[in-house]
Amino acid sequence: MTREVETKFKITSPGAFRKALKKLGAEFISKEFEEDVYYRGSAKTPHFTVRLRATGNKRAAGNKNVFTIKTATRGKSRRYKVLDELEVPVNNARVFNKVLLGLGFSPDSKKQKIRETYKWKNAKICIDKIPLIGTYAEIEAPRKRIKEIARLLGLKMARAISGTYMELLRKAKKRKKHS
Repeated sequence: MTREVETKFKITSPGAFRKALKKLGAEFISKEFEEDVYYRGSAKTPHFTVRLRATGNKRAAGNKNVFTIKTATRGKSRRYKVLDELEVPVNNARVFNKVLLGLGFSPDSKKQKIRETYKWKNAKICIDKIPLIGTYAEIEAPRKRIKEIARLLGLKMARAISGTYMELLRKAKKRKKHS
């Protein structure tokens, strides 16, 4: 498993953020549609996040499938999410879904987003557009590098978000339901 350290920032102007990335010298890698299906396991596996991701363009989602298991570490804070992560490419998502069902997992929730990925030094920087909750910058790198990148891009660490997109979606749906 690899250790993943990341944080998110709500951004209101993706265009201005792209300009800041260009000025920084970040390399554009890709723009893709992603659909994530999260699975719930047994009571013995409550601390794992189990996800099957299909990536591609909107017309051909599923060009690439990846199975991921994430487990939280003690390093989570208000500003950083720290996870141990294991990812495995999957050739056939439908068959792998049946494997998960056979192992006792059941689909729990789904999330779609359009992700633009950039690379700068040893960091991955993404612009994620997610229905219902908006657009976010996500920076994945060592903590010191995240702070440096945030400063260089004009982002304030005091506004960093360590929560997951699914947590943000659940909160937004709850607010919408009560309004």
